Order: sequence, then C-alpha cells, then structure tokens
Amino acid sequence: MPPPAPAALPRLLAAISAAAASPADLRRLSHLILSPSAPLPPIRCLNTLLMALARHRMLPDMESLAARMPARNLRTYTTLINAYCLAGDLPAAKRHLSSLLRAGLAPDSHAYTSFVLGYCRAGLLSHACRVFVLMPLRGCARTAFTYAALLQGLCGTGMVREAMAVFAGMRPDGCAPDQHVYSTMVHGLCGAGRTGEADALLTEAMGDGFVPNVVVYNALIDGYCSTGDLELAVGVFEGMQSKGCLPNVRTYTELICGFCKSGKVERAMVLYSRMVEAGLAANVVTYTALIQGQCNEGHLECAFRLLHSMEANGLVPNGWTCSVLIDALCKRGRVEEAQQFLGSLDQKGIKVNQVVHTSMIDALCKAGKVGDAHNLMQKMTTEGFVPDVHVYSSLIDGLCRENKLSEAMSLLDDMMESGVQANAVTYTILIDKLLRTFGSEGPKKIFDRMVVAGIKPDVFTYTVFIRSYCQEGRMEDAESMMVQMIDRGVFPNLVTYNTLIKGYANLGLVSQTFSSFKSMVDNGCKPNEESYTVLLELLLKKNSSDDLVTNAVNAWRIADTKLLDGLLEEVIKLQGTPACYIYGCFIRCLCRFDRLEEAKGFLAGMQSANLTPNEDVYTCIIECCCRLRLLKEALRFLDSMAKNGYLPHLESYRFIICALCEEGSFHTAKSIFGDILSKEYNSDEIVWKILIDGLLKKGYTADCSSLLSFMEEQNCRPSAATYARLTGEITVASEVQEIAT
Repeated sequence: MPPPAPAALPRLLAAISAAAASPADLRRLSHLILSPSAPLPPIRCLNTLLMALARHRMLPDMESLAARMPARNLRTYTTLINAYCLAGDLPAAKRHLSSLLRAGLAPDSHAYTSFVLGYCRAGLLSHACRVFVLMPLRGCARTAFTYAALLQGLCGTGMVREAMAVFAGMRPDGCAPDQHVYSTMVHGLCGAGRTGEADALLTEAMGDGFVPNVVVYNALIDGYCSTGDLELAVGVFEGMQSKGCLPNVRTYTELICGFCKSGKVERAMVLYSRMVEAGLAANVVTYTALIQGQCNEGHLECAFRLLHSMEANGLVPNGWTCSVLIDALCKRGRVEEAQQFLGSLDQKGIKVNQVVHTSMIDALCKAGKVGDAHNLMQKMTTEGFVPDVHVYSSLIDGLCRENKLSEAMSLLDDMMESGVQANAVTYTILIDKLLRTFGSEGPKKIFDRMVVAGIKPDVFTYTVFIRSYCQEGRMEDAESMMVQMIDRGVFPNLVTYNTLIKGYANLGLVSQTFSSFKSMVDNGCKPNEESYTVLLELLLKKNSSDDLVTNAVNAWRIADTKLLDGLLEEVIKLQGTPACYIYGCFIRCLCRFDRLEEAKGFLAGMQSANLTPNEDVYTCIIECCCRLRLLKEALRFLDSMAKNGYLPHLESYRFIICALCEEGSFHTAKSIFGDILSKEYNSDEIVWKILIDGLLKKGYTADCSSLLSFMEEQNCRPSAATYARLTGEITVASEVQEIAT
C-alpha cells in the first residue's frame, strides 16, 4: 500500500499531537493508523505515536505498535528502552537493546542515559555507574540529563560525597549543569543537612551566570525549613522575587510547613494571606500544614475553621488532614468529638483510609478506650482494611496502659498468627510495661523473642532498659547499656541522656551528673528544659536542708537567683555553644512559674552579653505579664518584640484587649487593635482569635461589633465566610443580652 502523500504528513503529525493529551484518543488513533485499509504512515509518524504512548505509560499499546511497524530505526529502539527503564522493567529494556544491536545499530547517548536512570531507580547504583563510565568509551557524550539521573540516584541513597565528585567532573566533561542538575544537588545537600553548602553552590553558579528557576529555589527553601533555619529560608524567598522569579504554590507551602512545625503559625497565616493575594490557590497540603500548626498551638477551633474554608474552596481533606484533627481532639480529652468527626466524614462521602482509622484507634487507646478501639478495628476489617503492625501496636499499648499485660501478650500472639510481623515499637511497648511491673529482669523472655525474630532494638528499647536500671540505682548497668547500644550502631537521643542524667541526680552524684550532661553535649545532643531542671533539682538538694522536698514542679519556683546564676554559668561553660538558647530556656522556665522579675533579670543579662532574645523569649515574658495583669509591662515587651522584627502572638493581644475592655478602656483597646491591623496578620485569624474567641466569648458584644466596623474602615475585611459567621454571632449575642436585660 502506498505511503500517504507528503502534504498529508503535517496533518497526521498534528493529529498525533492533538491526541497525545488523552490515552483513549491515542489508542483510537493508533488503531486507525494501523488499520489494514489505511496507507502505511512513514516511520517518523510511527515514532511520534510511539513516544506519545510511552509518555502515558501505555506499554502494551506501545509494544503492539512496535510489533506492527515494518521497520525500526535508532529512535524507535531508544523510545522503547527509555519507556521500560522509566517503568522499572529493566529486563524488557535489555531485550530491546539486544534487538537494537542485532539490527546493526549502536546505542546513542539517550539509550545509555535511559539505563543510567533505570538502574538508579532500581537501586542498582553500581550498574548505573558502570554504564556512566562506559559511555565515553563507546563514543557517547554524557548529557546534563545523564548527570542529573546519576546524581539523583546517588543523592537519593545518601551518597552525597560521591555525588559531589561526579558533579565536579561535569564541566571538565564539557557538560554545563542545568536547572535539573542544580535542583538535584541542592536537594541532595539539604537532605544531608549540608544546606549551607547548597546555598554556596547556588551562589557560585549564579556568579557564573546561571539563572535558577523556581524549582531550584524551592529545593533550597525546603532545605532551610527542614533544618529549622526559617529566616534563611525567608531570605531565599525574598531574594528569588528580587531576581524576578515568582514563588509558586509549593514555595509558599514549604515555608508555611516550616513555620507551622516551628510553632510560628501566625507567620504561616501571613504567608497564606500573601499567597492568596498573589492569586495562588492553596492546596490540601497547604491547608493541612496550617491546620496542624493551629492544633499544635492548641487552637482547635481555628483548625476547624480552616477545614471549613478548605472544603468551601472545593478541596477534600486527605488522611493526613483527618488524622491531625482526630489526634488533636483526643490529646485534649475530646475523644467523643473525635469519634463524631470520624462519623461525619462518612456522612460527607469522604472515603476514610487506613491512616485515619489507625490514628483514631491509637487515640482511643491512649484515652483508655481500648474496647472502642477494638470495635473500630473490627469495623475496619469489615470494610476491607487489613490491620497492620501500627494498629496492633496501638491496641497492645492500650492494654498495657490498663495493666492487662496477659491480654497484651495474647494479642501479640494473635498478631503473629495473622501474618503481621511485630516491629521494634511493638516489642518495646511490652518491654516497657514488664520493666515497670517486674523490674529489669522482667522482660528477658520477650527481649529474647525479639532478638530471635530478627528485630533489632532501637533507641527507645535501649532507653527503657536504661531508665529501669537508673530507677534501681544500677548506674553501672545503665552505663554498660549505653556502651552496648552505641557499639551496635544505635545512638542515644535526648531522652536517653536525660534519663541517665536523672539517674545520677537522684543518687545525689553531682560530678557524675554533670559529666553525663557534658557527654550529651559533646555527642551533639542539645539539652532541653528538662535537662536544666534535673541539674537545678540536684543543686537545690545539695544546697538546702534535708527536709526540703524538691521536684520538677517547684524547682524553678523556689531556686534563688544566686543558684540560678551559678547553674547558668556552669552550663554555658560545659556547652561551649552560643548562650542564647540556654538563656531562653531559663527565662521560659521562670516565666512558667510567674517569676517575672527574675526572668527580666536574665533577659537584661542576655542583652548585656550582646545576645538577641528570640521570639519565644518575648512571648513567654508577655504571657507572664498578662497572667499577672501587668498590662503596661506586657505592652512594653510587645513593642520591643515588634521593633526586633518579630510578630507577637495574637493571644497576647487578645488578653490585653479583653482586659482593657473589662476595665472600660475601650479607646486604648481600639488603639492597640489598630496596631494589630497595621501589621501583616491574616484578617481571618484576627477575627477568630481576638473578636470571636476573645471579646464575643467574654460577652463584650458591642466592643466586638465596633472593632469589626473599625476593621472595615481600615480595609481589613475578613473572608466572606468569616464575616458572615461573626456578624451572625454578634446578632445572636445581642438578642440574648437584650432579652436578659
């Protein structure tokens, strides 16, 4: 049959291009082109169709087309090889490579690069490296995509040093790094905790004329957010915009996640406002990060308001979203509400996945409702879900909490009989309970069973043993267990070190306690408030009469300034790190017990040492002032906080504004509210936290209405849904007050 006329070729290529957007259209066009009654298209058209099928991973259709092609060229084979390498089917890719060689053709750079990519995705890095080395020996130049494929494979397995060596050889190989290569390297370095090197690499590249795109900037922002260096992440965010690179949804979402994880949900809400103003639509990940941020700070009402906003925008909460809310409700003892929320998801037609069920089961067990948790597991099973190790571990933990050890052990046996393999967490839960019940010799049998099953003890397993030895005063055994875990490649964490420090402190062994503290610091483990509290308790005992009982509740309340100063000086000397963090811990602990004057003294000492207080330091002092109803003091610190570039918590403002309205000082309250509006706070969050959860809840309806009008005058109108809810609640509250009077 004659081939189509030359004039028909552009139309045929255009038809293939148009069909490429839909797998169904591609399949129909493929059948039409290969119909026995149709003229045979030229190989160029067939290869174009083959590539379109490959892009949609339509491997059977692609194979069928290739089998009916009367002739194949290098592009045909390369397309087939690449498709199978991407799909992870290396044997099929090798089969087409053999066909290519039998046809008397030589593989080109694209074919070799496909194998580099395929081997990397399969985790066969040695094979990928062998192909990479072979390429120039076979006369095939490596491309930027070849390098990117290998670099991604190396970085993905933590071989960043090797990736850096490969990257260094790019330019000598005559290959300039592109956006994909730089993005891969930045991600790899950041993932290895080497964010500073990633930044330096990008700065050097930009000095050579490289212009990063949003993907590269996002990789660096994500790296800084992962290490908690949020201000550096913000610096990158602002720098990319100054260079004409506009942030996308992922950019904002990464920053929002970073701020929420660091407890700075109001900064995250500001970014959310900017994102909306930029015309970008938040996605499920964005909303879920904000919801989790509000939950972590205890603002569950705000979290559910965000959920409603999310649903109003046509987004469906995923398993992560639902798990976050269920967990937050249960942690605050609102288990019935969590169960109602889970039930409401079914009513809304939202399919609940195993993650959500598991989260609910775990929460019920922690709340002491093991029966309800077991019923939910049975419901899961009837819905086709198979309980996994996480579900069983939660139930075993719940039974242990209720002192039903024999039932917990029986459930472990049932779990194993069901084909579910216990993990280190499962065994550690049982070991912990046995240790608490029978002492250090209690869990020998279950520990032996764990070892026989091939389950390696993790840091938590070792830590519960160390805790038991410490409680029994067997410090040599505790130290021996520390050595044993390190020898086996398991490194102590903060809880492990604090446990050991507390063990020595309980025995009154000052030298050993501080020695263990130094060991923790020397091994790169950052002390926390509990660490300093244990040290303070020990010093109090040594410096006080025998009948003085001290514990974590009252140590910070009763310690005098001299003792606190001495401890501060000692830990700064031992840690040998910037003292800003240590001062912050001391100030927070003192504020927690309303020792404002002492906290202010440490703040002054901090500033005289040229150390800048962080946001948390100001916040805890302001909250302390509010609890003591020292409003002028609180306002002074709020002003200082703002001048230092920090965004004060809206809860602090809420307390002050409510207190001023209670005193009848509405004009002062309005002035402070005006200061809030002049800052970058999210308008909805202002309404939620100050007007609804503050003034309206306390019954100051008229003041709430006035401040809402003031917001409108200042062009700070909240969203339509928030505005409607607030005005509705104001109307209801006004009517109730009118009836009551």
